[in-house]
Amino acid sequence: MVSTAFSLDAAVKSINEDGFVDLEDISVGELVSEMEQKGFAFLSMYGLDYCKNNILRDTRIKSILESLLRKCSLGHLLRYTAFPGHIESFRKGGPEAGLRVIVVQQWAKGSQVVYYGGSHKHDLPTVNGIRQLHETQKTALDEIGCGAIVKNFPDGGLVVRDARLYAETRTGYAFTFIFATDEVVAAWPKIKVPNSQDFRQKAIDMESPTIGVNFSFSGLTGSSE
Repeated sequence: MVSTAFSLDAAVKSINEDGFVDLEDISVGELVSEMEQKGFAFLSMYGLDYCKNNILRDTRIKSILESLLRKCSLGHLLRYTAFPGHIESFRKGGPEAGLRVIVVQQWAKGSQVVYYGGSHKHDLPTVNGIRQLHETQKTALDEIGCGAIVKNFPDGGLVVRDARLYAETRTGYAFTFIFATDEVVAAWPKIKVPNSQDFRQKAIDMESPTIGVNFSFSGLTGSSE
């Protein structure tokens, strides 16, 4: 991947202080485009391979997850499109909620995102948004001094963020992979994948001693094509 030199210490510091780190990887846009051509088939064999090779086996992502969460599982994966005018967070609660959920986002070419640095440190007033995320108002962010950090991804990008951070997706979309500690992910619905030997083996291949996958296998047992 084409990216700037990676420093784990700098990445962890950025996430702790600002709530996110931009890994400045411009090669991600091409990966996202390839997945788009496949119809965003996240739960196909191709999609699980994509997740394994480009997320779970990415040493930068893996080292950040292990440093911040120690042990965790992939609990959610989905494409989130632009939603201008809505400032969203994947997890509310600020300091009381704690750092238990990390979001990895691969941004499509041409995406623009506004991050509100430091907002993960505050328990802000929220409403439940139509995307089942937590929404807050810019006035609430202004009151606590969380300024807007605008990120443009003309060639795509890779961002790792604290799930409590608030952001607005103005253009584009992101493949979003959410990792959580065992006690958090235990309360989430499992990701349903086909019940075949191939898919079961793929799930085993995706896991490591520190990062699991929160899958359930649905349907009749058989061989996948």
